[in-house]
Amino acid sequence: MLRSDYWYRFPWLLLAAALALVGLGIAGIYAATAGRADCPPELQSLAEKQVVFLAGSLAVFCLALIPSYVRLARFSYALYGVSLALLVLLAVMRRFDWEIPGILYPTNHAYSWIAIPGIMKFQPSELTKIAFIMSLAYYLRYRKNYRTFKGLLAPFVMALVPTALVLYQPDLGTAMMFLPVLFLMLFAAGARGKHLLAIILMGLAMVPVFYSSLRGYQRMRIDSWMLHGCAERMHFALAEPAPEPAAEAVALGDTSQDSPAPDDAPRLPPQARRATLTDEQKADLAREITSLWRFRLWRLATAISWGKDKAEFVEARCRLFEALRRGPGPKSFDALRFFFGSLLDDPGHQLFQAKIAVGAGGLTGKGWLLGTQTRYGLLPQAHTDFLFPTLAEQFGLIGAIGVVVLYGLLCVLGLDISFSTTEPYGKLLVVGVVALVSAQSFLNIAVSIGLMPITGIPLPLMSYGGSSLLSSFLALGLLCNVALRRLYLIAPRPFEWRE
Repeated sequence: MLRSDYWYRFPWLLLAAALALVGLGIAGIYAATAGRADCPPELQSLAEKQVVFLAGSLAVFCLALIPSYVRLARFSYALYGVSLALLVLLAVMRRFDWEIPGILYPTNHAYSWIAIPGIMKFQPSELTKIAFIMSLAYYLRYRKNYRTFKGLLAPFVMALVPTALVLYQPDLGTAMMFLPVLFLMLFAAGARGKHLLAIILMGLAMVPVFYSSLRGYQRMRIDSWMLHGCAERMHFALAEPAPEPAAEAVALGDTSQDSPAPDDAPRLPPQARRATLTDEQKADLAREITSLWRFRLWRLATAISWGKDKAEFVEARCRLFEALRRGPGPKSFDALRFFFGSLLDDPGHQLFQAKIAVGAGGLTGKGWLLGTQTRYGLLPQAHTDFLFPTLAEQFGLIGAIGVVVLYGLLCVLGLDISFSTTEPYGKLLVVGVVALVSAQSFLNIAVSIGLMPITGIPLPLMSYGGSSLLSSFLALGLLCNVALRRLYLIAPRPFEWRE
């Protein structure tokens, strides 16, 4: 193939969509850090650092295009082994609580990073995701045994080993990425649907064990997600303004007041709603909240869990259960308020503020640097895990849909590249990259709007971080490498099976 043909084969639209996402991400990072009214000194230059990370990532992107992906395939297992060795090193350091000053030390109680002095902090799990995709594609390219239930054992071991090592760091968000990528790549390779469904059902049966084995703060994130709708129901019920005296009299059936209240009559402030709840109203609200399916599911999960939680959270929960044993009433209402207060102040605070930011944006948003949740630092981690609510507050529903459309465009163009080649390794490599980008972006956005519990995973191409941005462009570089060399084999199309 002539070098001049590369210009025609290169997916320029895909690169443009990726750069547009990066540009929006830098704008959001600046708004969440330097655009804050009380920006701490350590956050002022994060947007500038992200630009530097972008320059390095584009260099890695170009390097990934130079050798043919067929040649790179030979190093798939070696790269996978090196990445696992780094994860094992981090696991050993965490197990014995060791540190290498300035290079390897815990960050937020997690051994997930290796610092390169004077350059950046590198997250080995980001490299592991790319190495896993390459090695799995290399393993599946000419095999048939994965179409049997027994033949799925090796691919699942390849996915579960890094999942366990990353989960031990602990990094729940990154650990959740390997299995979705595995399933989508196996599905694209022609694994039988009934086998994959059986494995999914077995995984669902293990959810209670997984939930109970989580650390206290991780389980509290899931608890806060399950109970967030219940806490919001009580919050908005208490925030409703108290009824005017005349309206209250009509509601109670008292028609003796024929004339409206004078304009100068004293009006109760919205906070007076708390004082106007009678014991019967408190009991009704407590009964309504405790009958919600989310609350019942949480009580069931708590009953079968053996994990340990924070002491203050356990105290609030025990107080609540003791009050609920006596039936709905003023005491159970007060216990619910106390429990939800502790929930929203700690594990549920991020989700609560994120949903406020998304809702405050409206249709067109408040404008760049004008979002109150980010400008006044009310939304934690607004420049990393919760960058999507930051952009939704400033650019509204239109901006949020634009982000989703750009990610959708990346995935569609990637699948088009996969369909346009008959070389099995390249086809599966592209599917794996598309699966990784789509799964990670979906999980981050779903967390931001309350559809899933908080897991702590960045938005690809957009969230602040050199490791995440570099790995994203490395993955896109491999995808574009396949696009430049769409090889056609004189053989039947791969992964097409007859039952």
